[in-house]
Amino acid sequence: MKQMLTIMVAASVGFAAAALWLSHRQSTPPAATTGTATEVSENTAAPAAGAVEEPRARRVAASPDETATAAPAITVRSPQELLNELATIQVTPGPGQARAQYRILALLDQLAQSGASALPAIREFLAGNRDVAYTSAGRNGSRGGGGPSSTMLPPSLRMGLFDVVRQIGGVDGEQILAETLTATGRSAELAYLSQLLEELSPGKYRDATLTAARNLLTGGKVTDPAERKGLYDVLVQLKDTSFASVAQAGLVQADGKVDRSALRYLQQALGEKSLEVAAQTFYDGRVVDADSKEAIGRLALSFVGANDKALELYHQATLDPQLKPDQRRELVEDLNQDGLSNKRNPTPEDLKLIAGRYALTQSYLQQDYVKNDKTLNAAFLEADKDLRNLLQRAGVLPAGSPAPK
Repeated sequence: MKQMLTIMVAASVGFAAAALWLSHRQSTPPAATTGTATEVSENTAAPAAGAVEEPRARRVAASPDETATAAPAITVRSPQELLNELATIQVTPGPGQARAQYRILALLDQLAQSGASALPAIREFLAGNRDVAYTSAGRNGSRGGGGPSSTMLPPSLRMGLFDVVRQIGGVDGEQILAETLTATGRSAELAYLSQLLEELSPGKYRDATLTAARNLLTGGKVTDPAERKGLYDVLVQLKDTSFASVAQAGLVQADGKVDRSALRYLQQALGEKSLEVAAQTFYDGRVVDADSKEAIGRLALSFVGANDKALELYHQATLDPQLKPDQRRELVEDLNQDGLSNKRNPTPEDLKLIAGRYALTQSYLQQDYVKNDKTLNAAFLEADKDLRNLLQRAGVLPAGSPAPK
């Protein structure tokens, strides 16, 4: 409150000072270039009787010295100048974070408003594979400084320019996006460009997108798991199954670990047919990594209750001593969610799956090897309780059904 009062007082003093200055200007006649004040008075015609004298402020405002500087010229910057400034702005946490964010958004908007004249500069920038990444802290500007939210600021300058080109549109704009689609080595860019081009010309760039994704996956340059996952996600989104044989061939990597992105793609692309591939991989002597075996067990979990092969593979995974205790526990406890299309409002197919899994937990809890394993016993008890609750809420199982002893 004290700070607010200080600001208000300062503003009042400033406003009062400005008013006094303006009043002084209005009450003081302009200085004559020749003669004295008396001469100016004598040479000035007196107003006729009854006439209204023109306000002095109006005569002052018409002074040539003042009108000459009243309206500064507006400088129009070229698209290249706007892009050059964008390439220099870094978004990092600190006092200037919000200002940098707003400046980026303003410059991108100015580029879009420039229309087709901005396309040559943008094309050259993108072709040069240049970029400015905006850090996660910078994109989450709603914290500390009142900056724009993460949904407003693009992840990088290139991604922002893609959207500018989309806004400009036209044949040249579409061509720039298509050129970048085939040249980019980033999965996130490929996915976003595919989306933008689909909006501009539905179906036209599907084959180009698939080719670009496959080339990146087989080129050996994309090794980051998150990047590879993004590329496989593009194949899944476009419902492409033609890459399944390639994905299967490279499923077990040189270090004996499973390419989890490829495994996930096979599951989504092939459905239950992926169980055969998963089983072969699980029993492959090269695969001894706990995380890899857990991933295979989780693929099987998605089909438990509907497929006998899935149950067999799932059973082997939950009992595998190479898995960590927490991995075994989670594989069991997640019987109440993995593979269900809607856990909160189960569909008829979901309810069949839940009923089958509930019968499964009841059976497991009667086995001595489960009773004697604290981790498994506790996990199956938890899964049994959750599945029973789902069936009771759906009215399939009477309320108050007893838990297994």
